[in-house]
Amino acid sequence: MRCTHCTKCCQDTRMELCQADIARLVRRGHRQEDFCEIGDDGVPRLVNVDGFCFFFDREKGRCREYPSRPLGCAIYPVNLTEDGKAVLDEICPESESISREELAEKAARLRKLLRTIDAEAALRR
Repeated sequence: MRCTHCTKCCQDTRMELCQADIARLVRRGHRQEDFCEIGDDGVPRLVNVDGFCFFFDREKGRCREYPSRPLGCAIYPVNLTEDGKAVLDEICPESESISREELAEKAARLRKLLRTIDAEAALRR
């Protein structure tokens, strides 16, 4: 996929996080309570600050934690419909640059990630 760093995916995100994402970002020196909030459903999600992801650097127009970003961010713009079909998020101007192979690979990773997040959330309830 080509990324033009348009920042659309960083705006008003509610990206779900798994425990591995949280632990990795904490090891990088961030406090969990600063970048993450747990919803009523038990799912941790990224916090937004002034309409952008906590990790978005407005000055540079980039993610401050790109190499350590959450797995869901790395998989984006692939999403799943309620029936599990892989789709591309239309807000991403470069979503059409994803090959069929990359779409299938990212969809498989996303399914696994969502199973993990759901299992971890069930433990919190």
